[in-house]
Amino acid sequence: MAETVVWNKKLLVASLILAGFAVVMFYLYDKAQKNKLKGETVQVLQWKRSLTAGEEIGEEDVGPIDASLSSKDLKGVIRWENKSIVLGGRRVNRSVSKGDRVYYNDIVGASEKTPADEITPGMRGFTLQVDPNYTPGDMLRVGGRVDVMGMVRLKGKPAKTYTLVQNLRVLAIGGKARKTEESLGSKRERQYNSGISVYRSVTVEVSPTLAEQLVDLMPRIMGKVWLTVRNPTDMPGRGSYTGINPQVESVLSQPLPNKTIGPE
Repeated sequence: MAETVVWNKKLLVASLILAGFAVVMFYLYDKAQKNKLKGETVQVLQWKRSLTAGEEIGEEDVGPIDASLSSKDLKGVIRWENKSIVLGGRRVNRSVSKGDRVYYNDIVGASEKTPADEITPGMRGFTLQVDPNYTPGDMLRVGGRVDVMGMVRLKGKPAKTYTLVQNLRVLAIGGKARKTEESLGSKRERQYNSGISVYRSVTVEVSPTLAEQLVDLMPRIMGKVWLTVRNPTDMPGRGSYTGINPQVESVLSQPLPNKTIGPE
């Protein structure tokens, strides 16, 4: 009789172990099937508590939640990797409910980034017209550096080609700037190249003063504007300048030519 009891206990323990294993396997299988149905996911921000309009947002007020990349509801939703946008004393501009996703429109002063956000505060984007037959082609990239060359005639001297401005950062090529999603810091940013082989314009970053000088200088350039590409690490050394080349700055005070010749 005692042996029968022992065997019953062993069978009971074995049954419990097998049952537990079966439950775990079923859970893993069910989770895998759900993930398969959801597809690729991304973490977005979710409100952890309800807030009323004007309340300051604390770090504990938001948290991550998985969302399907294929979901149409992701438009305007702030991703977890960009949570700093809602912190630092930010306030909600409307009442929000616990469990809802966090939208840019929920935050005072927050908005989805645009290409203009690439411009350094205090600087300006200035567009140069270029001849597509004489450009660096797809060697030039958004974020690259260029020098601007052109032929001008200084008072009492024959026309000559000068480097007019140097080391300007490229913001857009042919009107194509860095993509918004890459500006938000996604993984694809490292793979992004805005190289175009044929284009008629290049937008560069300049100071407001330099922008005004360039407007005055363009009609005085004889023929085309030429661009030369710099190595991004090739920073100007001794004798460099940050505005118009001092050698040609005097041309700005000269009368405009009777017939100006601009880029074709």
